[in-house]
Amino acid sequence: MTARIFCVSAALLGASVGACLPVASEDKAQATAANIDVPLEIAINQFPGGYQGRWATSEANCADDPENSPAMMSLQGKLVKFHESIGTMTAGKRQTSKTMEAEFEFVGEGEKWNKTIAFAMSEDRKRLTRIDRDDGLSYRYVQCPKLMAG
Repeated sequence: MTARIFCVSAALLGASVGACLPVASEDKAQATAANIDVPLEIAINQFPGGYQGRWATSEANCADDPENSPAMMSLQGKLVKFHESIGTMTAGKRQTSKTMEAEFEFVGEGEKWNKTIAFAMSEDRKRLTRIDRDDGLSYRYVQCPKLMAG
């Protein structure tokens, strides 16, 4: 409210002030500061940064070859990669700061299919749950360390 009054006052005085930009509501700012999952409902066409990387069903499985391990999943840009298939995001929605859902076109082993998948990030952002909407099955993953080039 204070920022709006300041903006109107600045406008009446003919001043150009950066404070006139839209500001988050106090409720959302307080929720974010308290680490509460804030509703977003934002359309996306690729994975948000915190989701991207290699994920495995356990820390021990992080050492597996991602190309040959059924325990691995890789999220890169708009792609979700499994050991026998790859899906391309066709539409997505960031539901909250820690959840998203997307539709994918998959190819693998000579087949093509569509699938809707939801993802839920843990509080510490080191664990990810994948929920396949078509069959209701869920899978839990841990974030694997980034591979170093060299």
